[in-house]
This record gives sequence, structure tokens and C-alpha cells, in this order.
Amino acid sequence: MAEEIRIPKLGMSATEVILAEWMFGDGEAVTKGDIIYTAETDKTTVEIEAQATGIIRPTGEEGVKYKVGEVIGTIE
Repeated sequence: MAEEIRIPKLGMSATEVILAEWMFGDGEAVTKGDIIYTAETDKTTVEIEAQATGIIRPTGEEGVKYKVGEVIGTIE
């Protein structure tokens, strides 16, 4: 079963986050704990870790603003 990659809540007031950069491309292997993407709010940039080991399938686009909780990819 695929693990969903979601936009996390970053801070008390942030409701939207910019997906700044993917660190892995579609079909690449990731290990739990790897930094898989960076996310930006108006106040900070945060590195987001993989919550599972497997093959990453990013669907979110770099530079696009997403709401907290939106699915931006999976790890199979």
C-alpha cells in the first residue's frame, strides 16, 4: 500500500505552503528519514523527511502553493 506524501502544517497560522523543491525524481528509491522535499511559508523554509521507505512518485509541482494536508505524491 502506498504511503501518501502530504503538505504538513508549518506553524500556527500557515494554511498554505509552497512546495519549493523535490530532492528525488519520479521512480527513485527513498529511505525513511531522507529529505524528500523543501516547503516554504512566508516565514521559514523546512526540509520534509520521508515517512516510509520505497519508490517515490511525486505529483506536486515545484513553486506551487498547496493547502495544508493536500497530497503531493506517494511512496510505494
